Amino acid sequence: MSEGIARAIFEDAGYRVIDAGVEKVFREVACLSPLEYAKLAMPDAVRKLPDFMVMNREQDQKYLIEVKYRDSWSKAVLSEVKDQVALFGEMILLSINASADNPRKFKDSPSRFIRCCALRLNAGVYEMEMRNNRGWEPVDKLDDDAGLWWATWPLWEKFPQLKEDGNSKTLSLAVKTLKGILTE
Repeated sequence: MSEGIARAIFEDAGYRVIDAGVEKVFREVACLSPLEYAKLAMPDAVRKLPDFMVMNREQDQKYLIEVKYRDSWSKAVLSEVKDQVALFGEMILLSINASADNPRKFKDSPSRFIRCCALRLNAGVYEMEMRNNRGWEPVDKLDDDAGLWWATWPLWEKFPQLKEDGNSKTLSLAVKTLKGILTE
């Protein structure tokens, strides 16, 4: 569900979205039980494919994107994708947080609930690119608190075709839909 909404957000802004996840490339595995899937012994390169490859309009920039929805976001999400980052070198984690803090009591905006971060493996160190000119920091040194969520990027800062003002209706509807469906 969250992948479909993420796809719609990018396509609405004019990005090309190419399915890459194992369930999309090999659709038949989606109907298998976990035991049946395990018996297939798929290679890591197939099992760990990110959900999408997203390209800009000019098709001269590409991003490998993994989408994760959480009722409550934490640093554990970064650990969940570490093996994928190790395999692909660098990727973007698009996170949807249904219960994002609002410490400054700002008016709700899509960027409160949908954010992203770049992750990479650099000389064997798993790193996250921090917002606000903080650069790359080792994931294992990051504090697991609300500040970590706010150190990730609003989508429109990483994906310039996605202007929050121009796409706020689409983004707001996406957040409401996900919160309504996935928290019930």
